[in-house]
Amino acid sequence: MIVKSKPQISENHNKNEALEYLMKRFGDKIIKLAYYYVRDRYQAEDIAQEVFCKVYENLDDFRGDSSYYTWIYKITVNKCRDYLASAKFKKLLFWDNIKKLDSLNNQSDVNRLFEEAEGGEVFSKVMDLPTKYRMVVVLYYFEEFTTVEIAGILNLKESTVRTRLCRAREKLKNILAEEAII
Repeated sequence: MIVKSKPQISENHNKNEALEYLMKRFGDKIIKLAYYYVRDRYQAEDIAQEVFCKVYENLDDFRGDSSYYTWIYKITVNKCRDYLASAKFKKLLFWDNIKKLDSLNNQSDVNRLFEEAEGGEVFSKVMDLPTKYRMVVVLYYFEEFTTVEIAGILNLKESTVRTRLCRAREKLKNILAEEAII
């Protein structure tokens, strides 16, 4: 369900109450979005905490150009991008590559179980797409944003969003067709 209306955060509410309201309203969705992006549940929870810290810091500066929902999603995407570009993430990738195979499988199994619980086989295949395709599919089909809204959240042109959706559908179609043959 898309929540496009702004939460009623009046001047009578203080920032703490406003943040609490936004966390209750959007917290689970933000964790899911971060997970879709970084594919690590624990890191997604950390990112969600950072997102709401940033929301709290900037709550007074919210201009209302979009809904709170879209604004918070955009902050989440930016935090996820920052994480993936960070030296910390690159260190984790290097460390993961030198760990023993059984410990890699355990983390992979935890993430795969989470993906299966979230939506089954098709969801798992979506999660295997490259990030640029995965995010437009998630935002369009799972979160029900329009292509215009997705373009704003991801800082892309709407035509780029439509192209990525088309390519992602084609990739999924091919993956599912190959598995049907096997």
